[in-house]
Amino acid sequence: MELDKEWLTLILEAKKMGFDKDEIRDFFKEKGTKDFRTDR
Repeated sequence: MELDKEWLTLILEAKKMGFDKDEIRDFFKEKGTKDFRTDR
């Protein structure tokens, strides 16, 4: 899956707000984005 600019912006904003990558990943899993990866 290729993330578009809107998703990347949401991820960056979540990080700025203090969410860690595991919390962000779990959020995307709940929303049905199964192949979202945070290992970069």
